[in-house]
Amino acid sequence: METAAHVFNLRRVYMIKKLGLVTLLITLVTLSPGAGLLSWPLGQPTVMAWSEPTYTSTWSESLLTEESPQQGQQQDVQQPEQPQESQTELWTDNEDVPEELPPIDESLLDFERLYGRWYIWTPSTAAGLFSTHTGEYVTHEFTPGVGQGVVVINEDQTYSMSHGAWGGNQVVEGTWRLSHPGEINGERLVAIILKDGITNTDWAVAPSENGGVRLLWAMTWADGSATWIYDSNLYQE
Repeated sequence: METAAHVFNLRRVYMIKKLGLVTLLITLVTLSPGAGLLSWPLGQPTVMAWSEPTYTSTWSESLLTEESPQQGQQQDVQQPEQPQESQTELWTDNEDVPEELPPIDESLLDFERLYGRWYIWTPSTAAGLFSTHTGEYVTHEFTPGVGQGVVVINEDQTYSMSHGAWGGNQVVEGTWRLSHPGEINGERLVAIILKDGITNTDWAVAPSENGGVRLLWAMTWADGSATWIYDSNLYQE
């Protein structure tokens, strides 16, 4: 019996302590600042309980609220500066536009007038002679012009030629073609190209702007292009 009474008293004490603890917790929650019944001293703001939702305004709302002008007061709004329009120039304003080329003399395009028998004439030349000691001019050496041979151009696209300075009395025959635009050193004319002429070189019978006719030979480069070198004048009797 004493043991049962002792156990009962222990349970009673435990229940009283538990009830007191629960009462204390209820009192603290009721008087907490979050419940609004207890204010912090010295005017400190009230802190909401963790379970109460908080609302945070967006940054744009706060900026509008702080910077918005008062009612009836007009705010000076500074308009952004308009960029100056840049004047766009055509490429022709900065580039040198080539002038229109002058008209071509019809004689430079009339290849049919190159048909016939032409005599090769090497013009006279004068070469200056200088002292081998002082390098000063002494005199000049004159070489008179001389006939070199004949070029015959036929309408059936065949030709024959002889040139004393290159082949002596040798006569070479072959076929000819018309020059391509600008082929003769970029000149605007039509020439007759004698294919595989003297020394197995292409020759050209080409008109000149002064009305004459020239004989040229082709110095061929590795890429197949050619520079046409003046050789002599041509004339007809």
